[in-house]
Amino acid sequence: MIKPYPIGRQDFKAIIEDGYAYVDKTERMYEMIKNRTFVFLSRPRRFGKSLLINTLQQYFEGNRDLFKDLKISRLEKDWIKYPVFRFDMSGCKDMDVDGMYSYIGNTLWWYEKKYDIQTEEKNNGVRFQNLIQTAVKNTGRKAVILIDEYDSPLLAHLHDGKLADVKPVLQELYQQVKVNEQFEQFVFITGISRFSQVSIFSTLNNLVNISMDPRFDDICGISSDELLENFKDGISQLAERYDCTFDEMYLKLKNKYDGYHFSYDSKDIFNPLSVLSSLDFKDLKNFWFETATSSYVIDHLKKHNAQILDFEGVQMFESGFYASYEDERSVYPLLYQAGYLTIKDYDRESEVYTLSYPNSEVRVSMLEVLMPSWVGCSTDDGKINMQKFYFALKAGRIDDAFELLKEFFLQIPNVLNNKNEKHFQTVIYVLFRWLGFYTQSEVNTSKGRLDCILFAPKQIFIIEFKVDESAEKALSQINEKGYADPYHTDGRPIIKIGVNFSSEERTIEGWIVEEELKVKN
Repeated sequence: MIKPYPIGRQDFKAIIEDGYAYVDKTERMYEMIKNRTFVFLSRPRRFGKSLLINTLQQYFEGNRDLFKDLKISRLEKDWIKYPVFRFDMSGCKDMDVDGMYSYIGNTLWWYEKKYDIQTEEKNNGVRFQNLIQTAVKNTGRKAVILIDEYDSPLLAHLHDGKLADVKPVLQELYQQVKVNEQFEQFVFITGISRFSQVSIFSTLNNLVNISMDPRFDDICGISSDELLENFKDGISQLAERYDCTFDEMYLKLKNKYDGYHFSYDSKDIFNPLSVLSSLDFKDLKNFWFETATSSYVIDHLKKHNAQILDFEGVQMFESGFYASYEDERSVYPLLYQAGYLTIKDYDRESEVYTLSYPNSEVRVSMLEVLMPSWVGCSTDDGKINMQKFYFALKAGRIDDAFELLKEFFLQIPNVLNNKNEKHFQTVIYVLFRWLGFYTQSEVNTSKGRLDCILFAPKQIFIIEFKVDESAEKALSQINEKGYADPYHTDGRPIIKIGVNFSSEERTIEGWIVEEELKVKN
């Protein structure tokens, strides 16, 4: 019998006692605890940070029985009980300054009751310091401090002009972590971002950041090995639902939910929310994007006029991952930390990282979010039109497909139509990627730059665009530049399409198709 999946469950004690499926991370957790005192971890939302915090709480509170069947039971011999102070800052992300102050104060009040502390003090920082020192004095053990989603209130107010008011409220609490380090056994702070160059984080400059440490790539999330070790039966059931083999379903899951990398030498990491939801609901939907997309990300993209084609093949130095979102004009640091981009390559010589979408779930969902700003229609309208296009293209009815595409361009409001090749090319690229095809845009070759290549299940489409010229000229360029040559050994038929747009009519003026049916030797 398959154990229930702990979707949305963050209470380690309940997961273990109620018999939910649990991917054992305790060995990695133990390694982190024993070799470090002040630790920071950045991971995307809904990626298991809160469950890790809760597991640490149970460990430091000495609840040995919960861990009896886990890896840490073979490593830990002492099981000492420490005073633990845990703060979940996501609980006050939508509050005003007064609400945040009261929220933190209520958490402190709960601990003051636990340690029988009577106080008239109003300052949260002073109260927290008194709590730490009193608990240490009463128990004879140093304190453990766990702060989950430390940056949630900051990100919530990233674009509303209230950051200057929010920071002092949080800093009053956080600075006690630094001031009282002599009384602390272990400090663990999680979040999405690292707000560098601002006082909120410089106060905590004694933290060791393990976010890009290869040794802790899989401390959150699910690796390929963990998925196969823990969820084979669930994959088999999903494969049966989709009428495919186990191996085929595993590849579908990898394409949809895998592909996260958190260091230069990272193993592949599955999005835990998405893959477990897929096994539970027996469906391949965009679970994470539907539940974890935050308004601050969309607002950030709009503020910086983010372009759809800019999110693949992004190159950055490591320092770029921790740039301040208040000062940095680039959207990439936030997109990486929030899980919309991930590391796909690393060049050791230049120390340059290459970022792209982690998987098809994020890629397709991001296109949906940004689609209206490019084509001026609702995503539902776009999907219906493009489904018709897809089925015509899949059936080999290329003329019918491009007639539909021609009609689609006519529906784009004139204000959005830039009447240049780049605009038409971008819309084509977005539509193809939205449909799930593997598409590359502006592909560099030895003889020039190919506008678009589309890898369909049974064909390869090589497309060249012209504006106010001719489809024949576009096709001629494909042949003269040998754009199809690198793909002759693929085995799929190659279909070359020259397309000409009319800036006056704001749509496709004509197209010409040439098909290579045989693979060249």
